[in-house]
Amino acid sequence: MRKDRKILFFDIDGTLITEDGKRYFPESAKKALALAREKGHLVFINTGRVYCNITEEIKSAGFDGFVCGCGTCIIYQNHVLFHHKLTADVCRDMAMACRRYQMYGLYEHKDKVYIDGENKNNALLLEMTAYFRKNGIFVGEDIESKDFVFDKFCAWYDGENRYLPEFRDYVNQYFDYIDREGNFCEIVPKGYSKATGIRYLLDYFHLPLESAYAFGDGNNDEPMLSYVPNSIIMAKGPDELKKKVMMVTEDAEFDGIYNAMKRLEII
Repeated sequence: MRKDRKILFFDIDGTLITEDGKRYFPESAKKALALAREKGHLVFINTGRVYCNITEEIKSAGFDGFVCGCGTCIIYQNHVLFHHKLTADVCRDMAMACRRYQMYGLYEHKDKVYIDGENKNNALLLEMTAYFRKNGIFVGEDIESKDFVFDKFCAWYDGENRYLPEFRDYVNQYFDYIDREGNFCEIVPKGYSKATGIRYLLDYFHLPLESAYAFGDGNNDEPMLSYVPNSIIMAKGPDELKKKVMMVTEDAEFDGIYNAMKRLEII
């Protein structure tokens, strides 16, 4: 393997896909990814999304693989290298906790998603459910089903939810709670993150940490941006996170990915 081979990791939302209201994948970013692969570098998605929620537009852009669900599933050349599986008992317990603490859960598995048909009265949750179904993703609603399992979950809550501290304490038995702002949280099994996904692939390819580059834009990218020495954040990212990274680049709609890869002499 080439000594100068790099492995690049990209968040999706706000990093590859614009958040300017148009939600498009800039051609300049696609070009940069293709050029990097032509030079022999490895290119991976590293996202909080589960695999079934990665659109064909992203997949068809040409990636060597995907780190999905905040490190809970790793795919390389269409083969699943790693998949962390939660027990059915833990999954059901978390769904019941959401009911108890007035949280509205979206339970994400690499192949499907679930909501709780008896606890879904939240506009944003229903909007996401409609989006998944429109895109052909299976959405189950029966948390008592033997098929109800997930890799991670997200939850929405009403702004005045007085049970939120209790909910956080409860899920902390098994999960890390990530505040995504806007009455929204992301909940990931302990010991898993975008950083652990990077570490797995560095070991798999026998590459040093210095070969890894991570591109992100938000709080849930903090584990990977803090882990790798070559960390790049978009201009709209949190100010506190900008202080921790190697480079701040332009936002996606202003060709930030292409520009950063040029500056770094990756392409």
